[in-house]
Amino acid sequence: MTTTESGQVDTREMLVIHTALRREYRLAPALVRAVAPGDAARARVISEHLDFLNNMLHHHHSGEDRLLWPKLLDRVPAELAPIVQLMEQQHHQIHDTLEQTGAAMARWREHAAAADRDQLAESLERLYAGLTEHLAAEEEHILPLASRCLTPAEWGQLGEEGMESVPKNQRAMIFGMLMYEGDPQVIAMMLAQAPLPARLIVPVLGRRAFARYARRVHGTPTP
Repeated sequence: MTTTESGQVDTREMLVIHTALRREYRLAPALVRAVAPGDAARARVISEHLDFLNNMLHHHHSGEDRLLWPKLLDRVPAELAPIVQLMEQQHHQIHDTLEQTGAAMARWREHAAAADRDQLAESLERLYAGLTEHLAAEEEHILPLASRCLTPAEWGQLGEEGMESVPKNQRAMIFGMLMYEGDPQVIAMMLAQAPLPARLIVPVLGRRAFARYARRVHGTPTP
């Protein structure tokens, strides 16, 4: 974990995560709509991808709920508390939409019916709209507060617990997903504390793993 020249915590790795979430959820409705009615095999592939995204988002938000909002509410001036409370409220709204999306996906996964497919795609569009609004507000208001109010160790705990929640067999792919549109300088910062062999090999393995994953889900090595 690094600090900026002003001594504040460098929160840019959150932007890398947000970029990946925005991209994958933006593409998700079209992926669902492209599945032909009755093609249950393809529906399962896309459903597994959506399960992965939803779990990734859930763990990301759970970490903020436990490790970020309480600290900020305790440390920011009273007039800024409503901003943090808005973030909490948006998390609840996104959680509700995630549950609706999960229910629609469960119905569609089994038979790949056209009506269930369309309902799922519409639910994903609502999820994407709420998510992009939330991420933009978080980047504008919360990351500057976090950079001033949290210690490097506290901010690092968010990333560490987020990584611990990821199965080991998915970590290379996720890193490749983050690398795909992530700021190279920030990616290098994220690797900086790793041993030299890991700094050399993880980017290679990540690119390959994400290319295989994207080919299976999107039909091309890149989404």
